[in-house]
Amino acid sequence: MRSFILRLKSAWQHREFQVYVFESSALKKFVVVEIILGYLVYKTAFYLSHNDLLAGASSWAGTEGVKRLPVLIRRIAGV
Repeated sequence: MRSFILRLKSAWQHREFQVYVFESSALKKFVVVEIILGYLVYKTAFYLSHNDLLAGASSWAGTEGVKRLPVLIRRIAGV
């Protein structure tokens, strides 16, 4: 117990201020791909199948496919 208290006290003495920087383009890309496109794919899949589980899986697969599409195009083009 004593070692835990000493470790806790030393953690309080070494306070660090951390700053995380996000590029606005990365944030916009996340919002567009993950939230907007995911929602649209989910609603489309739900409309077609009337199944929440299938619509959720389609939404995940659709957004992952869109994120990996540029890599696939580069690989096909040989760039």
